[in-house]
Amino acid sequence: MAESGRRNPSGAHPHARPSRHLGSGANVVRYARTVEIRIRAAVASDKEAIAAFTQTTFTWGDYVADEFDRWLDDPRGQTAVAVGPDDIPIAMARWSLLSPTEVWGQGARVHPDHRRKGISSRLTEACEQWARERGALVLRLVTEDWNTAAQAQVTRSGFRNVCKWTMWERTIGNAAPSVAGNGGSRVPSDERLTLAGAPEAGPAYLAWSVGAIAAASHGFITERWTWRRMHVQDLVAAARRRALWVCPAGWLIGEVDDDRPDTFWVSWLMAAPDDAHRLLRAAIDRASSEAAERIVFLLPKVAWLDQAARRAGLDAAHNLLVYERPIT
Repeated sequence: MAESGRRNPSGAHPHARPSRHLGSGANVVRYARTVEIRIRAAVASDKEAIAAFTQTTFTWGDYVADEFDRWLDDPRGQTAVAVGPDDIPIAMARWSLLSPTEVWGQGARVHPDHRRKGISSRLTEACEQWARERGALVLRLVTEDWNTAAQAQVTRSGFRNVCKWTMWERTIGNAAPSVAGNGGSRVPSDERLTLAGAPEAGPAYLAWSVGAIAAASHGFITERWTWRRMHVQDLVAAARRRALWVCPAGWLIGEVDDDRPDTFWVSWLMAAPDDAHRLLRAAIDRASSEAAERIVFLLPKVAWLDQAARRAGLDAAHNLLVYERPIT
């Protein structure tokens, strides 16, 4: 499994308890004729070895060691490791149920000395076995567009790219000129977002479900760094936690990040092409009202949405590819 080189990806709704059972002989692999690799559930004592071989995964390091303890305690999924005869981890992966039928894979790492030996594929097989036992139908993951090695590996494993997303961001109240924007300090939008109640969920979902944004997103909603099928209840839930906003230009889900209170996250929106720029500007004003210093949008790849983002002075920080593979 592969993923984006971003910090602190998170899971979603709990649906299953963790299991220590990962199968028997099917999860033993041999290579180089003498080395036997076994897949098992991770335990707390594995953290040190994992931290050691993941510290240079990305230019800034890696998040898996920081997340490891939380993953072990999280009932939403399973963290597994591949170990040699000495029972020391040389690879790991994390998977979790986002819905009764959808599994999300992340945190897949292999020690540099043990790559290209089929270990990542065996971890994927263990994930599928775990998911199959729980009735899941599809496994998904994300990687960045520059990571061609990861794309090749997941393609060989039977995954296909189903949608493309961009993480857009900008600072709030930035007085620096923006070439794509208005060339000066931020100008307040003509639109004003107000909190939307649960009755707005139906109209918002209907408008989105028949539009270009839903088609480009493959019908997904993102919860930070996971993607799953969207349902009208997602908008109801957002309204109840005071995160669904509306203005004449459209609707969006936006809220201050629990882990980073200086950041306002927009994880879903609905607007027509002619209204998208106004909605994005209204979101920036909303973030400023929330005293955020930064705003982040995770948006599906749509040409006119990209253009609206650039006009609003947003920078494309990361281009993301979501892959999926049926569980058979």
